[in-house]
Amino acid sequence: MKFKTFTNKLLSTPPESIRLKINGIPKEIKAFARLTSKNYLVGEYWKLRFTDDSFLLLVIQDEELYYSDNYKLHITGIKDVQIGRKKLITYHSKTFKLGNKDDYQYVKELVYGSPLDIEGECRFSDYFPVAGEKAFLSLGWLSETRKRADIYCKLKKLNEIEFLTNVIQT
Repeated sequence: MKFKTFTNKLLSTPPESIRLKINGIPKEIKAFARLTSKNYLVGEYWKLRFTDDSFLLLVIQDEELYYSDNYKLHITGIKDVQIGRKKLITYHSKTFKLGNKDDYQYVKELVYGSPLDIEGECRFSDYFPVAGEKAFLSLGWLSETRKRADIYCKLKKLNEIEFLTNVIQT
């Protein structure tokens, strides 16, 4: 399946009818939002939160998918004062370089679910691995609660994600 076909299917199929299979595990969508940010206004990215608190990040312009088993993350080893100021950060024994400083996220559309089930507006900075596999480390704060809203996810190939459709709700 091509990336455009994948994204079109996500938008055109009722979310309650979609299940994705990631790492061999069926995933049910809890919330789905289309987002943009101050530093990324010409593009958009999507976040899907699943009922098991895993999530999928789709970077539309780059046609990339990033996945994590952990949606709610507060990386306590990285202090608030370091975010967006420290050029190199270590997480899970990997070094990450600041690549997107002091950004602000906006919701373009809540496609599915409650706004309480997916992060909305937030202030953040993104870090990318200096070496090794491609990953995404985003550190920030939710605007509504001022609580940390960190994400760490790894690149996922499209052929590693399977659509399971026409599931009947019980």
